[in-house]
Amino acid sequence: MAIHWHFPSALPVISPSQLHGDLDARRAGAGHVLHVGNEYWMYYWGTDTDGFHRILLAKTSVDRPTGWQPHGVVLERQPDSNYNSVGPSFPWVVPCEDGPWLMVFCGWGEPRSDGKLPNTTGVALSEDGGLSFQPARDHPVLPLDSDYDCEGTGSVCVIEKGGVLGMYYTSLGAYFQKPDGVETGHSDTIPRIGIAYAESNDGLTLEKPLDRLLVEPRGHATEPYEYICSKPFILQEPRGYRMWVHTFGTAYRVRSLTSSDGSEWTWNESGPEGEFGTGRQGSFDDRQRCYVSVVKHEDEYRCWFTGNGFGQTGMGYAVGRGT
Repeated sequence: MAIHWHFPSALPVISPSQLHGDLDARRAGAGHVLHVGNEYWMYYWGTDTDGFHRILLAKTSVDRPTGWQPHGVVLERQPDSNYNSVGPSFPWVVPCEDGPWLMVFCGWGEPRSDGKLPNTTGVALSEDGGLSFQPARDHPVLPLDSDYDCEGTGSVCVIEKGGVLGMYYTSLGAYFQKPDGVETGHSDTIPRIGIAYAESNDGLTLEKPLDRLLVEPRGHATEPYEYICSKPFILQEPRGYRMWVHTFGTAYRVRSLTSSDGSEWTWNESGPEGEFGTGRQGSFDDRQRCYVSVVKHEDEYRCWFTGNGFGQTGMGYAVGRGT
């Protein structure tokens, strides 16, 4: 089933510094929205005026999906650590009724002299029902021990599959010279980024059952040339699973795949501009829309997404219906 998306407003629903002042003055993006009681809770990536990252919380009622109100910092950086000294980003939160809530996040270390991304994946726990989190480790939860993730890991989507937590994560395995004649959004040296898979019983200890990427960038098999497929978001539906991903050739575009079992994935058709396209010229999302978080509400899909500059212009809202 295809989804037709409608964008009710050309304005962001959360702009930098709108909710948390200096704490998200440089970035408000990459939100993960949970349906909690009669509210939506959004955990999102905020970057402050000094360039440090943290995870912030906003809430709104289900009947006002764009009426977000601030609820403060839920996870700070670990200044004495190597992997998270600049701060956390890309949160994914797993609520738990009989134990601590789990947050998996992408940690930023100090910028690397070789220009490569200083990203690994961390985990934090909440003992107060998701209102505040503390890091559970002083090191990454995902080791960089496979060919497909030896250069770094990033954002994670977590779903429960048969009593096990399935973790679909952004995986960086190599940097390579761009093919001749290809236009990229990076320099002549580009990263190969895809979606990898790990499993855990508790979110703290993980195993990697595969010796390959689960979803790979498609390279020359699509236009434009695709070398990044990142930040998965999975929604369980009656006939299986739908995964939204964010592919990159010259800018991020939103695309999706479907699966009956969460293991074998088929790409849905989308043109060069993906499922979401971009906003009109001069708007906060005229360059790219990315990093979706989707909630099913009755017969519609409610989606919050990030605009230009990975949140430097804020987040928008879209509504989808199956066709």
